[in-house]
Amino acid sequence: MPHSSFGAFGRRFFGASSHLDSDRDGGMTTRRWWLAAALAALALAGCGGGEDRTKAPLRFVNASSGYAALDLVIDDVRRFSSVGYGQGPAYVEIDPSRTAARVSTPGSATALVSLTPALVKQRHSTLLAYGRTGALATVLLEEEQTAPDSGKALVRVVNAAPEAGALDVYLTAVADPLTGAVATQAAAAVGAVGAFSTLDAGTWRLRVTRAGDRNDLRLDRSDIVLDSRAVTTLVLTPASGGVLVNALWLAQQGAITAKPVQHARVRVAAGLPAAGTVSASVGGVALLAAVGSPAVGAYQLVPAGDQPVALTVNAAALPAPNRVLNPGSEHTLLVHDLGGSATASWIDDDNQPPLSSARAKLRLVHGMAGGTGALSMTLDRLPVAGGVLAGTASAAVDVDPGTSLALSVNAAGVGAPVFEAMDQTLAAGSVYSVFVLGGPLPAIGVLRRDR
Repeated sequence: MPHSSFGAFGRRFFGASSHLDSDRDGGMTTRRWWLAAALAALALAGCGGGEDRTKAPLRFVNASSGYAALDLVIDDVRRFSSVGYGQGPAYVEIDPSRTAARVSTPGSATALVSLTPALVKQRHSTLLAYGRTGALATVLLEEEQTAPDSGKALVRVVNAAPEAGALDVYLTAVADPLTGAVATQAAAAVGAVGAFSTLDAGTWRLRVTRAGDRNDLRLDRSDIVLDSRAVTTLVLTPASGGVLVNALWLAQQGAITAKPVQHARVRVAAGLPAAGTVSASVGGVALLAAVGSPAVGAYQLVPAGDQPVALTVNAAALPAPNRVLNPGSEHTLLVHDLGGSATASWIDDDNQPPLSSARAKLRLVHGMAGGTGALSMTLDRLPVAGGVLAGTASAAVDVDPGTSLALSVNAAGVGAPVFEAMDQTLAAGSVYSVFVLGGPLPAIGVLRRDR
């Protein structure tokens, strides 16, 4: 505390020093007491004494795909309430010796996950909650990294998207191709906190791919601004379809900025009889080009929003409705024969992984021609789907994986299976669709691994 500050304060409070020296009565003791108190208060104010230096500042961020809101209880006190996705309320002071905690749904006493975070007094931390329903997890982020030099920024990556698996993260110039690019963070594992990378301040393009596969793009944004001397944590979270990802940018001891995915994934399944050819584009993105039926194309990224659909069958235009694509969603555009004429049907896809990594997911897509009635499917004689109408798909169900599995699809009122396949393999953790296309009889079956 500067000496001049005390002098001014003392003169205002006590008057001139000569007056103090001449005061020999009992009032002198009282004034000395006030002087000591004033000195203590002034010292605390001058040194930032409003902060409790025995406590640890903590904030709580909800990055979960399974819970719209979460509470954090520490030492039996609810310190954060109803924290929504992407939200991180102000820091609160926590006693680092009393950190027994639980994360729960709002107002609940049942712990979704229990933990005892290792907090350090006077050091800022963020507790990040992430994961699916029934599989919530947390990771603690320390936020005391020294800022870089002027003109530079620091970025680290946390993969909080268990549905997406390991990911590669690229930060490049906006116009740079991914070919030959070096990942800022390679093979980011779920729940792991990456090391800081130093980048130039400025505008960057963020692209996220499946680990080891530049062609499997999960997020593409060209509006990432890194300020000079910024220290930032990039948190990747799952989008609704289970494959694409969103981004949260956590400024150290600062704001949280959401950068959600701006695309959906769409594929086309051509199910016409007699090898009819199909061309298709959605939102200006070519998905099939004069491909003969039956065929199931690969997923491609299409801009989210109300997108136009252009279809031709055997070089003749086929009317098809525009489709509103939600960011992060997944869809199949099925072109099939319904009662003797070509038609297009939109099917919403669920490519979330099975709840247990030890199981697989399986569904049936009905694209069979000729006005065939509802289809059903069994796997090793166990029912998997039933009552599936033309142009629709069954709900995906969890099944036991394995090899040498028998798939059988039957049509109502038809004695023999319309499609049967022996010695099929389903891998644990994967998602599959069985497409029944062409026909009316014999039909063509396609087992497609969707993820």
